[in-house]
Order: sequence, then structure tokens, then C-alpha cells
Amino acid sequence: MATVQEREFYTVTEAARLLDVSRTTIWRWINDGRLGAYRVGGRTIRIRRQDVQKMLRPTRDDIEEKRDIWANYDPKRALEALRACRGMLQGVDREQLLKDIHDARGQDSTGRPA
Repeated sequence: MATVQEREFYTVTEAARLLDVSRTTIWRWINDGRLGAYRVGGRTIRIRRQDVQKMLRPTRDDIEEKRDIWANYDPKRALEALRACRGMLQGVDREQLLKDIHDARGQDSTGRPA
């Protein structure tokens, strides 16, 4: 008989144990659509092994990718984009633009959250 970690499908309790979270968290992830689940019969729920494994992802790699804003930087394309935008804000009321931005963000005039 296969061990829990070798099986193709897990119960909610087994998935919670493998991910070291509560059963409530597993149900919340299922209801939010973050974790796939399958109904077997009337009330039985099973979760595929690969869906459980997808919940485990490295955080460091994600952080490093987001930090590198220059990864695909092309100076020629950036210069072309700046030239294409030249003059777009000419004649725009600066104070009204700032007010609109702050209003959209829900901020007071200092730029801090309201």
C-alpha cells in the first residue's frame, strides 16, 4: 500500500498535514479557487498530489525576480518610448493632476494613506 506522500489523491486532513496548515485553511483555499479539489460521491473531497505540490513554491526566487527592474532593460526602446511620450502632459494642470492621483489612491496631500 502506498504511503500518504506517494498517493495520487489526498483527503483534506492529509493535505493539511502535508502542508502544515489547518483543515480550515485547506477549505478556504478550495473555496477561493487557490487549491483544486474533486468531489467523489456525495460528500467526499479529494485533492490531487500535484495541486498540493503547487501550493509549495519558493519565495526567494519570486522576490529576486521582482527586485530586478533592469532584467530586460533595452536603452533604445526606453528612449523611443520617452520620445513618443514627449509633450503628452503639456497644458495639463499640474495641481489638478496631483489632486486626482491622490484622490484615486485615497491619500491626503502629503502622499500618506488617508
